[in-house]
This record gives sequence, structure tokens and C-alpha cells, in this order.
Amino acid sequence: MTNAQVKRLARKGTIDAVIVSDGCRDYVVELHTANGGHMLTDRNHRPRRFASLDLAKRAVKRATSVRLAVRIAADEACAGQTMQASPFAHLTLTRN
Repeated sequence: MTNAQVKRLARKGTIDAVIVSDGCRDYVVELHTANGGHMLTDRNHRPRRFASLDLAKRAVKRATSVRLAVRIAADEACAGQTMQASPFAHLTLTRN
């Protein structure tokens, strides 16, 4: 899904964005709409990668809600819990 598609969909309904970071390199964005989940892509249909969290947040400023998903080793951060149960897994950046 490109930025132009995001803008069109944001006018029609809700878009939930999840900025994904593995803590090492860059950020990618997952978009969730009524039609399912999509990656934010460039014109060549490759995932858009952002060098900073601020740039990723600016790209999804029209989203209804934005969360940051930090992908880190579960055994180090969660003491054996699954990532979904861990408070480290998802951080809300904006509210609905």
C-alpha cells in the first residue's frame, strides 16, 4: 500500500498503523484496515524503510491510531513470557 492509497483510505475509514522496529536497523509500517493488513510500500511495491521513528510517524500521520511494535528477544525482555503478553511488545504512540 503506497502513501497515496493510505490517504484515500484514511478519508473513507479507519486505518491502524503499527510501526515495527527490531531495535537494530530501521522501521517498517504495517497498516490494518477493514480489508486486512498491508505493508506500507514504495512505488515499486517494496516495503518502505524509515531511518528514524519520527520519519515513520510522519508517514502515517493520517492513521486513526499508531503503535510501535518492538521486536526483541523474548528471553531477554520478557523472562519467558510470550511477546504478545509482554508490555515491551507494543507501545501506543497516539490514541484514537
